[in-house]
Amino acid sequence: MTRKEYKKLDCSISSFQFIKRESEKYWEEVDLDVCWGFQIQEGSKWKKGLSETQLEDFQKNLGIIFSEPLKNYYRTMNGLDKPGLNNNGGEGEIEFGTTFYSYPDDIERMKSQIEWIFEANNVTDEIINTQNVSSIIPYLGHRFLIIDNEELILSMYGNDIIIWAENLAKGIARDIFPINSTIETKNINMNSFWNKKVL
Repeated sequence: MTRKEYKKLDCSISSFQFIKRESEKYWEEVDLDVCWGFQIQEGSKWKKGLSETQLEDFQKNLGIIFSEPLKNYYRTMNGLDKPGLNNNGGEGEIEFGTTFYSYPDDIERMKSQIEWIFEANNVTDEIINTQNVSSIIPYLGHRFLIIDNEELILSMYGNDIIIWAENLAKGIARDIFPINSTIETKNINMNSFWNKKVL
């Protein structure tokens, strides 16, 4: 994916279809790094997207109303057909695990990730009710979509939070392709609940 193609990504179904096509080509040959963390295996492909009924079930299971960009993503693809591979920096056993979250396979892991972020940031029910706390949903590891009018992607590891991308399509692309892109923060509302926690 070129920088120009990356900059054009919005959260339409056509953008997600483009990411799907380009990523599957990109993964046809993969040179794994010797590092820690799950990497995409060679030959990985996206699973079929979800139906409207499955999307309804997904939302009910999480207790979150999905935004249209999130629905468009899951309408197009739903996790990968191969697990990620972690070679533990070449120092231990190879492990296999989830990369991009899939429904229903990873629902409990997703719930656990959300709970962890809320606990690490001391987000209580009272705070949720009084401070307009937006819902969050992970799509990969510790990458989260903030479900509000901006729909930023934050990388959230406990209370270590940074802005990762301007939208879901760009966040997914950054997690797949070697893209260096600066994030324009001048139009971001840094006073919203989660954005105030950005380091």
